Amino acid sequence: MIPAYEVIGKGPEMVLIPGTFADRRTWSRVVGRLSSRFRCLLLDPRGTNQTPDPGTPFSADDLASDVESAMDAAGFERAHLVGHSLGAAVAVILAARRPNRVRRLVACAVSPAPDAYLNAVLDVWSALADSNLPAHAVHLGLVLNAFGRGAYENGTVRAIVDEMDRHPLDRATIRRYIECDRRLDLSPVMRTVDASTLVVAGSQDALTGVQGARAVAASIPGARLEVIDDCGHAPHLETPMTFARIVSGFLLS
Repeated sequence: MIPAYEVIGKGPEMVLIPGTFADRRTWSRVVGRLSSRFRCLLLDPRGTNQTPDPGTPFSADDLASDVESAMDAAGFERAHLVGHSLGAAVAVILAARRPNRVRRLVACAVSPAPDAYLNAVLDVWSALADSNLPAHAVHLGLVLNAFGRGAYENGTVRAIVDEMDRHPLDRATIRRYIECDRRLDLSPVMRTVDASTLVVAGSQDALTGVQGARAVAASIPGARLEVIDDCGHAPHLETPMTFARIVSGFLLS
C-alpha cells in the first residue's frame, strides 16, 4: 500500500521512517533543521494519522514495502534512510533488500530482535490494549519506558501523550503493531547491508538499550555507533538539536 506522505525541503533526498505507533509528526522537532539541507519524505505508516489500517496483520517487511511504495509515488529513486525504533528496523530491511534505492542509512534506537525485557514490555502493552482503561492511561503506559527522565521534567512526554489523546490509535492497530514488534528479527539481513550506516542510541534507552544498538552496529559491515548522553529511546524528540546535527553531519560528510 502507499502510505500518506508529504515532501518538504530541498537538497539530497531523505526518507524519515517513524517507529511503533508513530506517524510523520514524530519528526516535528527536527524536520525544520533537516529540511533546510535535505528534501525530506515524511510518511504515516499503516494505521496512523492519514493512512488507513487495512485490518490484517503486518510485518516489518510489509512496512518496508510501504516505504518503497511511498518513495516510488514521490519520485525518490535513491535516498538516505533515517528510521527510529521499528522504523529503523524497517530502514535496515529496505537497505538490505533494495541496496540500489539507499544512499546512506541512519538507524536510531534499534535492536536486532526483542530481548526478555522488551518482550515483557510488549506483554504490558498488550494488556493495556486489551484493557478497559481510558485512552489517556493506555497512551501513558505505551510511552512510559520510552523516554529519559529529562523528557518528563521538561514537558516533552506530557505533550506527546496529549497529542496521542487527541488522535488515538485504534486498539486493534495497537495490537497489530505489538505483534509486528514481537516478530521482528534483523539477524538474517544485517550483514547484507552495504550502505554506509550510522546507528544512534540514547544513553538512557530502556527499551532497545545501548546494547541493542551496539549489536546492530557490530552486525552491519562498517557501521559506527553514536550514543547521545542524557537521552532515552527517542533522541529526535528528547535532544532534537543534537540528533539533527549528528544525522546531518554523517549524511553530508
